[in-house]
Amino acid sequence: MDPVSSERKPWAERSQTIGALPGKRDNLLAVLRVVLESLPAGPGTRVSLVRANGASVDADLEEVCKRQLSAMGLVSRRRDGVWVPAAAASSWLADESSQSLAVYLQGRVKFFGELLQALPETHARADLLEKAKSFGLFWTSPDQIHRRITWFTALGLVERWGNRYVLTTSGEAFLGEVILTSPDEAAKSSLFTRLDEAELPEPADWVARRIRELTSVALRGRKSLIGYIPRGRNARGRDEAGAGQSLIESVKAVCDILGGGATAEEFFERCNARLGMKKSSFNSTLHSFRHLGAIDLVAFQRYGVSAEFSGLLELGNEIDLVRYLHTRYAFVAEMLGHADAATPVGELVRIAKEQYGQPLSDAEVRTRLGFLNDAGLVERIDWMRYRTTELGRLLAAELPLSEPLGERADGATDEEAVNADDPPATAETLAGQLRACAYRSDASEEFEAAVATAFRFLGFRAEHLGGSGRTDVLLTAELAAAERYQAIVEVKSSAAGVVAENSIKFDALKDHQRKHLADYGLVVGPGFGGRIRDWAVNNGFTLLTVDDLAALLCRHQISPLTLTELRVLFERTGDDLTDIEEQYNGAERSIDLITRLMELLYNEANDEEPLKGGAISRENISYALRSMNPRPTKAAIDECLQLLTHDLVRGAVQDGPHYRLADAPSNVMRRLAGLGMALGRFQRV
Repeated sequence: MDPVSSERKPWAERSQTIGALPGKRDNLLAVLRVVLESLPAGPGTRVSLVRANGASVDADLEEVCKRQLSAMGLVSRRRDGVWVPAAAASSWLADESSQSLAVYLQGRVKFFGELLQALPETHARADLLEKAKSFGLFWTSPDQIHRRITWFTALGLVERWGNRYVLTTSGEAFLGEVILTSPDEAAKSSLFTRLDEAELPEPADWVARRIRELTSVALRGRKSLIGYIPRGRNARGRDEAGAGQSLIESVKAVCDILGGGATAEEFFERCNARLGMKKSSFNSTLHSFRHLGAIDLVAFQRYGVSAEFSGLLELGNEIDLVRYLHTRYAFVAEMLGHADAATPVGELVRIAKEQYGQPLSDAEVRTRLGFLNDAGLVERIDWMRYRTTELGRLLAAELPLSEPLGERADGATDEEAVNADDPPATAETLAGQLRACAYRSDASEEFEAAVATAFRFLGFRAEHLGGSGRTDVLLTAELAAAERYQAIVEVKSSAAGVVAENSIKFDALKDHQRKHLADYGLVVGPGFGGRIRDWAVNNGFTLLTVDDLAALLCRHQISPLTLTELRVLFERTGDDLTDIEEQYNGAERSIDLITRLMELLYNEANDEEPLKGGAISRENISYALRSMNPRPTKAAIDECLQLLTHDLVRGAVQDGPHYRLADAPSNVMRRLAGLGMALGRFQRV
């Protein structure tokens, strides 16, 4: 059997995307030859390619293979990480037959020959997108149309006459040779209907072990929020097809940016350069990826990609990635049982809340669906509706699932089931509540309540007032009289993602501020336009987006600032968060320093040949910490050592100029946790 016919895939398994290579249309095959002749090649290999303007570009060969050619089936990656040409690509290199390459692409890429057939009669962009839609391809950008036309031109299948394309003799011969799919056949040729062909791959051993550990208690203890995953530069509001990057590819992209490791600041600079990411978005990303288990500290103050998680991002491991996500997050595989028909996203949001006690936002449900769709476990009918494939049904039958609240086998009532595992609010939960309401025009009261709860998490007394003539939320920093301050908060939602200019009346807000004798005024919303920013500055108000507030909650959960330090949040101009982020950076550096000191004391105490009986001098401590960036000052080190030697902590003992470990780090952690639990029982009067 020849390589071309043996690789023809059913419609449902063909790729929606076709790759793009640099250069002019008539030079595409020459660029493809350069890439394929550079294989086999492993990570780090570079190749020189020529752009359309004639300039050379030094490209990462792995990126070209992974992002552009692998989905088309022209290359594959071996287990050792080396990229090799597919059999059909090698055959083309040998005989240079454009016809056989075109036939091969027809069997691997959706809407290839089908578009070619329609192109002479339908050339308007809107009409071509509508034609693609009839095949179940809901593209909002013509990018994939243009890419296919580029391949048609390079393969000699069409020629351009003015504003129209006409088939060449080769194009007509190609259409006479291949089997085209009709829109009705595309709709029927679904992973959903192919019961006899569906087969799940075996899970990796470590993933199988995590699945075996999913007891009913573990299932109920999974996290609710996956959190923020950047979808590329300026990708907000674009769907998967429009963005041109799948969710798994987006995760890969962030992990690739981190590469072999970096400090948080280096990682941010890379994300800013590659993705145009703001510091607040970066903080949300880092928090999400650490909870995802994708990124973790691999050395002191250096982050790296988890080796196990990196394996999940390899081609062919998409189902194992979903298995892994199911062990960490609620309502992942459970969703598969509720999308047998074409199910709207809004219905899945309702089911998550009412049947599983998970108040997930539309975005959180779409994130789960994105991973499921990438793994072939659900298929997208249109922007609003998804349905489970037969592969998805098999996975749902394989995995242990949470029972809906009304169907618990232990006899507990729904209320008891929810309350029994109802932990204190976490930053992730609060961030999800904020985002769930911020983009709904019918949830103003819920949004105001969520903002009040968020500021209580930051330590404020937050009163949810609302109503005509009243501020939405009144904040009080309950400090001594000389330090006490108050702020009014105006809360505005917007389905469009940007607060409308006519919805904020700063004169009325200043009246509220005077009425409550408040020191500051703050406006919270999903986003703000240019004129609102100017008006806020002119009226002495500050702006805070929901994403920025969510990022602050996540940082506050790990390294909380004092209410005195949080005053900076209200004293800044417009929506600039630089000062408050510096405050959190300082708090995080202090925690890092304490952690590093405990590590030094522990290592010295357990050294096979300890000096000074396992103690370390103050001078040697400073020397050991010299690689920290920024290098800690003598005063900062002394303050942290003073804390560790305090009787309440009892982590270290001072003996003249030397310090030694006083207890196991786990016991120090428990003492501090016990203090936190005791303070948690304190109730405001």
